[in-house]
Amino acid sequence: MSGPLVSVGLPVYNGARFLAQALDCLLGQTLADLELIISDNASTDGTAQICLDYAARDSRIRYIRQSTNIGALRNFNFVAEQARGRYFKWASANDFCEPRLLEACVAVLSADPGVVLCHGRACMVDEESGERTPYAGDVSATHAQPSERFTALARSLVLNHPLYGAMRTEVLRRTPLIRPYLGGDLVLIAELGLYGRVHLLPQVLVYRRFGSATWSIRLDRARLQAFLYGGARDRPRFARWHRRMDLFHAVLRAPIPPSEKLRALVLGAHRASLRRVRANAAALTRILRKESNEKQIHRAT
Repeated sequence: MSGPLVSVGLPVYNGARFLAQALDCLLGQTLADLELIISDNASTDGTAQICLDYAARDSRIRYIRQSTNIGALRNFNFVAEQARGRYFKWASANDFCEPRLLEACVAVLSADPGVVLCHGRACMVDEESGERTPYAGDVSATHAQPSERFTALARSLVLNHPLYGAMRTEVLRRTPLIRPYLGGDLVLIAELGLYGRVHLLPQVLVYRRFGSATWSIRLDRARLQAFLYGGARDRPRFARWHRRMDLFHAVLRAPIPPSEKLRALVLGAHRASLRRVRANAAALTRILRKESNEKQIHRAT
């Protein structure tokens, strides 16, 4: 594949508040052989001007502005479809990362062809106070059997931090990417586990903001629908059913032995529940809020 070693895709909508920091972290990576694909989802704040200013200073940036809001899910897939690099990484306009993130992840991918995705541990950052809380739920899937990897990912993922690791572009393109419903990103990561191992590095490499403005799970139903789908009228229903069916089809499509497909279907797809994932995410929200309150009380005393 001709092009840079790594393609970084950054979908953004009205992300001016934290966008400059996100761009500085990505463009300041110790691995410099990259392209940064920014897809501006018809933002109405200062996002466009920030992107144009950065693009004028760094030729590695490819800035694309959507004429209308196509929704976050389609925008995430759009930047992946534009990738020219051997490896691909999604990035968020709300988050920031360590300078060695790409170098560390690519080193693992280059050394071991059996690894399909590599990511670092995540730290949650309160969008208002800046308080940092290490996240204890990051997952890996390094089992020898594809069915075991698939099952571990389908059952364990709550916050999808692996989505922001580095992955093999050619493997990613063998999938339908992020499915067009809530939880569709979780299906993608579970599917990638059928193609290879998901490796978790021991160090914190990604800092993810959470709060009312930066965490989609905190949105009410109407605003969440607008965030996910933009102005599209054709919005999928029965996300839980779609998720089960897409996990099922991912297993059938995977290049693994029939016995492994049967085992993956029995252990993974049948038991995966979007309702459980949302319940776990809600519980995590309460934990983070409690920890933040306890830190404030501690400082006050």
